Amino acid sequence: MAKGNDGNYFQHSIEVAIAWHLVMWIAGSRLHIALTHGMAPYEPCGSVSIGQTRGLLEAALESARHPRRDDELVIVSAYRVTGASLERYPNTGELLAAIVGRDRLSGGITETNADKYAALKETWWGQSDVTPVAASWRSEVGPYGVLKCPVSLESPWLFSADPMTYHDEGGADDDQLYRSDMELLSGVLSEFVESGKPGAAALFVSQSGPRTDPSFGASPTNSPNVQVP
Repeated sequence: MAKGNDGNYFQHSIEVAIAWHLVMWIAGSRLHIALTHGMAPYEPCGSVSIGQTRGLLEAALESARHPRRDDELVIVSAYRVTGASLERYPNTGELLAAIVGRDRLSGGITETNADKYAALKETWWGQSDVTPVAASWRSEVGPYGVLKCPVSLESPWLFSADPMTYHDEGGADDDQLYRSDMELLSGVLSEFVESGKPGAAALFVSQSGPRTDPSFGASPTNSPNVQVP
């Protein structure tokens, strides 16, 4: 999802809600994460492109500036802990650390941009069992990769991908998602499922809608109504 709009807010709402419920499912549990498009820990949102909105995002950020409410969404709690704003917006890793606890996370994050990887490395190395790698996600779902399911996985898991968009044809090792990637994804996700541990896989693909493929249907407009118990 494009950064700094309601699509991005929708993505992060789902990720933190899933994470919250997975760690609550097994009291005191850790969470194993595999994030394919890391981004820097914090980035400015910038302006909204034509056709995009961020009213929901702005409302959630505003709610996070006030004291906690019993009925607030998990994402609002995460925004409050991270001090999120349009000028300093957190990535998925920071939001998960805010909800679960950095020391209760394990897994890997991939990022190909050198500057963003350097920021991820500074944030995560020595602080948790999460390993950022300066590499494409495609190389890290294979043997010995940081996104691959551990042989003896002992905790719930979350696999999340945020490609720029989807293409039926072609294929390249870039920030897009191609039909030719499905075999790679199927392989790594099958291993997570076969571990027997509870978990979820989420693919957030921008610019995939009725004009691209009618089967995508209408785009959702509201955040999932998941609250902190």
